[in-house]
Parts: sequence; structure tokens; C-alpha cells
Amino acid sequence: MRITALVVVASIVFFVAAGTLSAYNETDLQKLKTTKNCADCDLSGALLMHWVLSGADLSGANLRGANLTGAWLPGANLAGANLSSAIMTSASLANANLFRAKLSGSNLLFTNLAGATWIDGSRCERHSSGWCKK
Repeated sequence: MRITALVVVASIVFFVAAGTLSAYNETDLQKLKTTKNCADCDLSGALLMHWVLSGADLSGANLRGANLTGAWLPGANLAGANLSSAIMTSASLANANLFRAKLSGSNLLFTNLAGATWIDGSRCERHSSGWCKK
């Protein structure tokens, strides 16, 4: 009985911690919206807030080193944005209708794109860094 209770408590702690670690920071989101300068920001899990980033004008934004894990970005204008060293694992840059993010002139140097949905609707391979390996 004690072991079962311990496992249940440990599971709850794990899931609460995981949820806390993967949630985006509202302050960072507001900073991005008002200044387009959000280097090292935590916007992970912004998929839940997809209406905020989908179709957003983020042209020229500084998102260097930002955590965009799971972000929903179809239709976002990221032209000329600095996404170098950003974490974009499992981010969506296109949806099923191929409503695509605009990336012309963006800096993707060292950007982690593992598992991201690329602008052509394909999934990037696990070791995609700086470009989408398919």
C-alpha cells in the first residue's frame, strides 16, 4: 500500500513539474508582442495559445535562443527574424492546409527544429539544426 501511494505521489509531482516547465511565460509573450525583442524568452507550449502566434507579424523579431517548443506558427510572418539558437522542437510552421509561416531572410543558425512541422508540411528529423532535415 505504501509503495502504491509513493508511486502515485511521485507521478503527480512529475506531471505538475513537467507542466510547469513546459508552459510559456506570459510576460515573455507580452514582451514579444510589444517590442519584437524576446531573446531567450520562454514561449514553449504556445500551441495552446495558437491564436496568439498563428498569423502574427513577427518580421524582424529577435527570438535568439528563445524556447518555442510546440509553438503554433502557421501563417506567422517571421521574415528577417533572428531565430538563431532557438529551440523549435515540435513547433508547427504549417498546418494541414499548408498555411505557412514566412521565413525569408530569417536566421536559423543552430536552431533546433527536431520534430517541427516545416513550411511544406513535412516533419523535420530528430537531428535538424539550422535547417529541416527530412
